Amino acid sequence: MKKFILLSIMIFLTALAYSQNNEVSQYAKELNCQYPWRYKDVSSYLESAGALIDLERYKTIIRNGDISAIEKPYLNDMQLGALSKTELKLFRNLFYAKKGYIFSDKELEKYFKQFDWYEAKSKDVKFTGLEESAINRIRLFEAESTVKYEYENRSLVWECWNGGADQRGPLLKLNKDKTFEYIPHQTINRVVSINGSWLVANNKIVLSVESESVLFGGYVTEDASHIKNGSPVIIQYKTPLKITLPLSQSQAPEKYNLNWSEKWLMIGSGDWYISTDN
Repeated sequence: MKKFILLSIMIFLTALAYSQNNEVSQYAKELNCQYPWRYKDVSSYLESAGALIDLERYKTIIRNGDISAIEKPYLNDMQLGALSKTELKLFRNLFYAKKGYIFSDKELEKYFKQFDWYEAKSKDVKFTGLEESAINRIRLFEAESTVKYEYENRSLVWECWNGGADQRGPLLKLNKDKTFEYIPHQTINRVVSINGSWLVANNKIVLSVESESVLFGGYVTEDASHIKNGSPVIIQYKTPLKITLPLSQSQAPEKYNLNWSEKWLMIGSGDWYISTDN
């Protein structure tokens, strides 16, 4: 009898330990993730990749005045498109504040004075080429669209031109059923695709992001082109995230003598062309 009781206790403790080790972390529950299989420590994967896959990363930079985060301002259009008009204005002027610019706009002055690092010095500030490029890209998102999107009744795959033919650019699939899929040109940032619905408002493409497919674990290949042996995870948004992409005329075909596509458009800050027509 004692042996039976002891065996029962051991089985119970083993089952309890197993259930605790395989319990989905609270962090995962908050993100409403679906896992094909479990990791020993899911939360560590999510936290380490969070900064790279966060479509609202620039909102954090703006609110914290984190100038170190824009020392090398290579901006992401999907993240820029998630910003409101006010946030875009603050983000653009963050570059000026970093240089000690004296603002005529008292509200801007008041905003940046809340940060210890801001010291008004001069109205004559100079930017690096990379900083000027970042400021101009933000301005594109602040401006009104200059062309009309004329393909709502077609399912198109737009590809962003990357300046060469050796590597494909990101793909934006806009389907006539109003669903979309955005596929980066690499999975190095662990984003495999972004999915949801879309519409046209004020001549701008508005993406309603409902889910992300990302890779966790694995390792970066030697050529840094993709993640090998990474495990797919679907992050489902509890509230869809809106991304607004302005439209303007692309100058790439004339500038670089590109004539292989039916149509070119500047979507956000990139030159996109019709890759396929489904």
